[in-house]
Amino acid sequence: MDIATHAGIGLIAAAPVLNSQPELALGLVAGSVLPDLDAISRVFGKRAFVCAHQTWSHALTVQAATSALTGGIMCAAGLNGWQFGGGLFAALAFHTLLDLSNTLGVTLLAPFTKKRFCLEWVFFIDAFVLLLTTVATVFTIWLYVRSETMPAVPAIVFFGTLTAYVGGKGWLRKRAGTMAPEAVTLMPSALWPWRFFGVVKAGERVSRFQLNVLNGVRESLTQQEVLDDRYAGLLGSVPEFRVMRELSPAYHVVSAEPAGSGEVVVCRDLRTRNFKTTFGDLEILLDANRHILQTRFHV
Repeated sequence: MDIATHAGIGLIAAAPVLNSQPELALGLVAGSVLPDLDAISRVFGKRAFVCAHQTWSHALTVQAATSALTGGIMCAAGLNGWQFGGGLFAALAFHTLLDLSNTLGVTLLAPFTKKRFCLEWVFFIDAFVLLLTTVATVFTIWLYVRSETMPAVPAIVFFGTLTAYVGGKGWLRKRAGTMAPEAVTLMPSALWPWRFFGVVKAGERVSRFQLNVLNGVRESLTQQEVLDDRYAGLLGSVPEFRVMRELSPAYHVVSAEPAGSGEVVVCRDLRTRNFKTTFGDLEILLDANRHILQTRFHV
């Protein structure tokens, strides 16, 4: 989920308790957005950002310790720190669980393991989630401004609907997996809940397809020759390639074109996405002896 959606969710959760339990409300709002502040790591470079994003700040163990420590400090300062800490952890954990349902993966149990967990249930920008959160956020603000209070019922309805939708997407993803067990990845559509985009690798060729889970119709999209084996020795020394391969099982060398006396090798995430972006693309400029002269990382 994008940070604006997380912020809206935090506001919806906090509004019913803002007047009666302000520390709890503050914790709910803060916890909803704090994990995505790991984007600050971008100042240390693109590779640092990819390595840090959705890692420590999204680990339940780190969140629990941080919430307990913050709550204790606030209690020592004479504030209701346990309410703040409880709200903070609830929102942090909910943020992480939502991102777990997406497609990039989160290090759920850091520092005990650096493994990223990814369910591929919901695309990180989902039309229904975005619409639901926008409508609920606008309604919450309008009602609170109008009456300076907010009943709990709208928030309960919102979170009930959101939970049911994400759970339903999980069922659809499981069904997609039984229909295409050979796929190395199945990306959910941003628009249509029942549509997934799959990737199958056979030798040096990757096939991409679109799957309608409701009727079982599978439509071939594209085929791509991959050149990983030709550059296997080289790729192991490129940190950006190693990072992206950890994030995506469908990250491959897709082309190698002459450039002067050398060549340009292009690596790309072949998971079919809904937006034609270049996120994760890596261009490696080699000399005639296949020594790396320059890399260009699109993040």
